[in-house]
Amino acid sequence: MKRLKMISTVVVAMTVLAGCTAKAPTTGDFMRMHAADEKATGIDQKEIAKNWDKGLALKKSGEKLVKHGEELVKSGDKDITTGKNEIEQGNKDIIEGTKLTDESERVFHEKYPDLKLDIK
Repeated sequence: MKRLKMISTVVVAMTVLAGCTAKAPTTGDFMRMHAADEKATGIDQKEIAKNWDKGLALKKSGEKLVKHGEELVKSGDKDITTGKNEIEQGNKDIIEGTKLTDESERVFHEKYPDLKLDIK
């Protein structure tokens, strides 16, 4: 008789839950349904179900954080590579620019030894 009562309670609870929500019942929902039958252990079972739901939510938010973090790292790696390339090109440009300005001054002094480059 007690088993029939438990089964009917579970069936009614599942029907109510299925009618109220568009999503399928979770493991936490099943835990709550089983807890409805026994009041003494029901409190513990409800707490277990509550913790399961909290754990599931934490896992989902954690997975989102990991995915977002990985995207940021990938983007950061790309930015680091771009930055290193720009530094390398900038150093090459500085070296080439220094060579050109030094050479220009040298040629100017050879061709026009009497003229000064200082503006006063």
